[in-house]
Amino acid sequence: MLHKGRSSYQSMNTILDQTENQRALWLGDYPAAINQQLLKQKNIKTVLTIASGLNVKYSSTCDIIHKVYNILDIDSFNIKTIWEDTYQQIDEGLQKGSVLVHCRAGVSRSAATVIAYVMRKQGISFQDAFQFLRLKRSVVSPNFGFQKQLKQYELELQNFNGKVETEITQQQQQQQQQQQQQQQQTLQQLVKPIIQQQQLTNLSIQPHQIAINEKKTTIKRNQLTPASKLPKPVFQNNFKRTQSLKK
Repeated sequence: MLHKGRSSYQSMNTILDQTENQRALWLGDYPAAINQQLLKQKNIKTVLTIASGLNVKYSSTCDIIHKVYNILDIDSFNIKTIWEDTYQQIDEGLQKGSVLVHCRAGVSRSAATVIAYVMRKQGISFQDAFQFLRLKRSVVSPNFGFQKQLKQYELELQNFNGKVETEITQQQQQQQQQQQQQQQQTLQQLVKPIIQQQQLTNLSIQPHQIAINEKKTTIKRNQLTPASKLPKPVFQNNFKRTQSLKK
């Protein structure tokens, strides 16, 4: 096994430390997975076996969620197909307790799976995640086929993140447009009564003008009637009668 001759080798190592929001993520080997006393001590509630042919079983009384992925440690094996599910299992498991991901030696298959999880969770490249795990567990060394798939996975994550960012940007633009429309509608509702009031205030009553066509008449001098020929007023006749009665 690859860990022979290393005095610092441990059956399992902490990859992600426990925080306020989640428990710790461990990477280990087969002996660590069957050591139920160790699992209980580390509060491990979820165990993922990334290997085929390992006899790892837990009784129903030990309160451990266990899932097996039958993966062979060969370059041509397509391990990338399980990383979507293992990501979900690890993410959900960390909310309930600590999680152990293991294979036979904790070097290739389980290491590649944890690298994939860290890449996606932390948003970092394959090389950064690889070096990070090396610092946590020095024997980490996925086979070349798995490393190639991890590099492909890195590109997929970049495309996925770009797509998500584009969708988020579009959603933000739509929300901004909707907010602007709502603001315009609200503004119109507030301004409309003011405009109507101003229109009523500016109204002025205009007098009804009737066009009167005046007909001018020209009177010639020879058309005038002499005063001597005009009929005498009635009150003059009455005055003369009164004078004659007095006499």
